[in-house]
Amino acid sequence: MRKRVLLFTIIFAALEAGLLDKGDLLPEGGQLSKVCLHLCWGLSWYTLHHTHARRYLRRDRGGVAKTGAWFRMVFYSASEERFRNHFRVSRSTFLTLKNLLLTRARPVISCRRGGAQVKLELQHAITLFHLGHYGNACSVDAVADLFGVSVGAVIESTRRVVKVLAGAAPQHIRWPNAQRRATLSAFAAEKHGFQHCIGATDGTTFPLAYQPALQPWTYFDRKQRYSLNGLFTCRWDCCITNVVLGCTGAAPDAFVQSTAEWHRRPNIFFSVGKLLLGDKGMLPRFVIGPFKEPECTCAEHRNFNYQLARLRV
Repeated sequence: MRKRVLLFTIIFAALEAGLLDKGDLLPEGGQLSKVCLHLCWGLSWYTLHHTHARRYLRRDRGGVAKTGAWFRMVFYSASEERFRNHFRVSRSTFLTLKNLLLTRARPVISCRRGGAQVKLELQHAITLFHLGHYGNACSVDAVADLFGVSVGAVIESTRRVVKVLAGAAPQHIRWPNAQRRATLSAFAAEKHGFQHCIGATDGTTFPLAYQPALQPWTYFDRKQRYSLNGLFTCRWDCCITNVVLGCTGAAPDAFVQSTAEWHRRPNIFFSVGKLLLGDKGMLPRFVIGPFKEPECTCAEHRNFNYQLARLRV
């Protein structure tokens, strides 16, 4: 269609310049040949313009339902337990993160092309739902249908919100200072009998949707799936104080612990005699673990393991 419009435009220019005669187009056509040429050019231009104005040529392909009824029902009417099941956070945490996004998200969320964007609250909900589910439930198409947005909106919303949260993470994920470590140690000693413990640490895996192309065996974990491994350290109020990422799923927790800054430079992160609680897969340096099976023979050891698991969980 573009070539046809271009051809007619060239013919018009040749006629105006005198390089082409009207009789060459339609013998003995005279003025009629020029009128026919104008008509063909107008029809071609209209067809081209009409085609560009429509995103899809097929009208029977079916549309995507765009409605936010499900999100409004869950956000305003669902119980706290159901809200947590969908978004993996409480309503108070959701609002706290929303306020954080409103404060820091302007450079990332701002629209650069002048078009309307999805509301920030909805982008936040899409990201939490997308990251909080696994398998078919977190597919881009399924999330788009559930929230009544396009597939591109799901991808861009997740990218924007994750970028903002990653930028704000260093201000909120911080190791406790000396005064805070003393308070945490006193709490653990008073409530559960563990002396000098300032927090708990444990590893977890992040499953991958597909097998990696390069060296996939290094990602195959003990749960028979491809994943990445991470190590999290938190206080007794469940606030995360340190995150270690970058290891594949096949790496054990002890190896991930060896790469942590608090393990490599304990004089900066620990006061004298302060420790963390961990599981049996952790290295014993600066981490108290449970008694393993051969040594766990008496009631005192079993009670120690019970209290340790109770405090960690």
